[in-house]
Parts: sequence; C-alpha cells; structure tokens
Amino acid sequence: MTSNRVYHVWFATKGRKWLLVGEVGDAVKGSLVETAREKSIKLLECQPMVDHVHMLVGASSAEELSWLMKLLKGRSSYEVFRRYPDLKLDAAVISFWQRGFGACAVPETELDTVRQYIRTQDERLEKYER
Repeated sequence: MTSNRVYHVWFATKGRKWLLVGEVGDAVKGSLVETAREKSIKLLECQPMVDHVHMLVGASSAEELSWLMKLLKGRSSYEVFRRYPDLKLDAAVISFWQRGFGACAVPETELDTVRQYIRTQDERLEKYER
C-alpha cells in the first residue's frame, strides 16, 4: 500500500466505558497491530487508553482511511468479544466501539510531536481519575 499522508486517528469505546484496561487493552492493541500487519496497513503508532485509542495511520486519502478504520475497528471488536465473551454482558454493550472516529492529517513537520503525544498518553492518566 502506498501512503502519502499520515493521519492522527482517535476513537472511543461505546459509551466511553472503561473497557481498555488490563488484558482487554492489551488484546485490543494486539489485534489492531496484527490486523495492520496482515493487511499491510501503515500503522505508525497505536496507544489504547481506558476509554479510547489514538493511532497514527498512513493512507492515500480520507476515503481510504475510512475503509481502513472500518476494518481495524471491526476486526478488533470481533476479536475482543470472541476472546472475552462475558465482556458484552458485563459492560452492557452490544458494540465495542462508538460509531465513527476523529482524524486529522499530520504534516511531516509535526509527526514527531504527534508520535510523542500518542506514546505518552498514559502519563496523562490524571484526567481519568474518578
């Protein structure tokens, strides 16, 4: 796949529930990374937080990015519910992810800054104190 743009992408769990903690967060990240590898998707960064994920994804257009996100979110949702079948009932959700995603193109000059922001998400956990 030829990628001439890099997008900062973010999306949340259904109802912003804290589903991406511990094993489940690790499983989601593993699924996203593995799916990207299998499908030759240029995934530069991937960091789940307690209720959302930030990624850097290469795509040739916004239309291609939309297709890639449908694939990544769909596969990861399927795999996490298959691996943790009680999660659907325990979390009282039918879907793992909210509909849609946010994205913005990242200029090459800002790539390192956005990478650092994504990699250091867990350093800003105080935002999530209940």
